[in-house]
Amino acid sequence: MKAVITSSLVIAAALVATATVRAEEKEAPVAVNLSNFVRAESDQMLRNTMSMSGVKIGEFTHLREPATADNQPIIRMNQDTLYSTTVVDLSEPVEITLPEVGDRYMSMHVVNQDHFMFVESKPGTYILTEEEIGTRFALVTVRTFYNASDPEDLTKAHGAQDKIEITGGGSGPFEAPNWNTEHLATARKALSDLATLGFDSTYAFGTKDEIRPIDHLVGTAAGWGGLPAKDAYYILSSVPQNDGKTACALTVKDVPVDAFWSVTVYNADGYLEKNDVGRNSFNNYSATPNEDGSITIHFGGDPESSNYLPITEGWNYAVRMYQPRKELLDGSWTFPSPEPVK
Repeated sequence: MKAVITSSLVIAAALVATATVRAEEKEAPVAVNLSNFVRAESDQMLRNTMSMSGVKIGEFTHLREPATADNQPIIRMNQDTLYSTTVVDLSEPVEITLPEVGDRYMSMHVVNQDHFMFVESKPGTYILTEEEIGTRFALVTVRTFYNASDPEDLTKAHGAQDKIEITGGGSGPFEAPNWNTEHLATARKALSDLATLGFDSTYAFGTKDEIRPIDHLVGTAAGWGGLPAKDAYYILSSVPQNDGKTACALTVKDVPVDAFWSVTVYNADGYLEKNDVGRNSFNNYSATPNEDGSITIHFGGDPESSNYLPITEGWNYAVRMYQPRKELLDGSWTFPSPEPVK
């Protein structure tokens, strides 16, 4: 069992959010260390989501296309779901309603400023309060799956996004210290590098009672906004020869999930890298299966290979398995690792 990942979105910068960020930047930077890294990173992720993605307090901003190399305000974003995101001010209660979407995967992910979180995936109305969530501000991300292999499904996914409702809450502005971004980058890189060696994500994401401090710290750096293990099981790893030249591949069949799974390639810093084929990931819907129903993912090598993903020096990858079954969570079934192509 290894670990991590991420979440949020991207569109045009909002004037109100940008003004708030600029005002904060006038303050002297606040030093970041191990004891305050989680809060600093969480504040910065909320701030980035607002300034880079046009997200406003109390209003959902819908990402209508999957994340790309040009649109990724948060580390290790997925390309399987469309994001609908807002920052909520819980000085007043907030009500969010998830619509009925049939068999389509949709989940609401609430992350507070200490990177504690919970997920709801059933249709209905949910009330969020500062007492329950734990901090005044929180990021709410609704993930909506769309089938990239079906040209008509994107429109249907947009319709599902449009049915999400939000009412109540304070009006802000978002207030947080002007954290030292150089300190943040140094800590994030060091902890992310540690994570690529492999760690158990089971206790990295969740409520305060569900996490372990060290796992939580590493998970915050390597995959801020990752879902708790019961909602999505993550593997974040690399290969011994990740020089960008050594081709690798893996073959997998019958992954024990109730939703879907995917494989995404990132650069050495944990972000989607631009490439000539315009692809960084495959999932079990978009990948071309072998004759026996298994799926082979090729990392580098021959661009004509089935399910080919380009790689660069220092590349690493994330496997996401949504709504994992018992055999994944108890370790009796494991996702295969990439092996060098001979």
